[in-house]
Amino acid sequence: MQRVLKLLQILEDHQYKDQGEKKPVGGHGTGVCFLDKSGIMVVHKVGKTNSSPVKDLSLVKQVSQTKSRVVLGHVRYASPSLIDTVRYAAAAQPYRVNCLGMSEVICVHNGKVRNYEKIRKGVLKEHCFQSEQVMLVDSEVIPHLFEEHLHMYNDEVEARKRTFEAVKGNNTAVVLTRLEGKLRLHILQKGSTRGMHVWKNDKGEILLCSRPEPLQQVFGEILAAGHFRKVVSIEWNEDKEVQQTYEIAVSTPPQLP
Repeated sequence: MQRVLKLLQILEDHQYKDQGEKKPVGGHGTGVCFLDKSGIMVVHKVGKTNSSPVKDLSLVKQVSQTKSRVVLGHVRYASPSLIDTVRYAAAAQPYRVNCLGMSEVICVHNGKVRNYEKIRKGVLKEHCFQSEQVMLVDSEVIPHLFEEHLHMYNDEVEARKRTFEAVKGNNTAVVLTRLEGKLRLHILQKGSTRGMHVWKNDKGEILLCSRPEPLQQVFGEILAAGHFRKVVSIEWNEDKEVQQTYEIAVSTPPQLP
């Protein structure tokens, strides 16, 4: 987990200033979801304080001292319409949902879901939105919508396709599902966003990040030793549509000290 926290720390301030990027990737909140030793998906999140959100997260012993084979992290930079939510952990990501009792769905997202209020009104009443404790955050509609489509079609690829079609705007989403003991990672990208880069090896292990440089800086040795190859490459501000689903191997020893 220390490597993950180091990566998130870099991402908080990462910015392509020379390419005209006007704001850093993070700074308004952060969080991680990880598979613990007992097989439970655990989420810890913090909002913006006077300190660095990632530094605050690293003070949580269950986060800093854990070793896990599956970790999904996020740093947040809120849109102007949601700036009043940044101090609340409920508005940070990842979002973990299991409202319909079928599958755990964990999601991290960057971009702006233009039709998020319409999506919120259209899902089943059983859905409970964590961010509504403060103000509905557009990012949270994605995992709930994915779960609803999974409930309707009982097919993860179909759920991915339906969610991709329904979400409007420039968006990148990474959706992790756990169904019948299997973990799958779904990549959804449409329009131009902060980017997304995914590496995979023949063992079914996956590393991913919105920015390639920080991940290569922190995980470069693991990429080389594990014989990872890049399978998705979407640069910052590149207008591109991508849909991919990968099954994740969880039987190998932990790789993230």
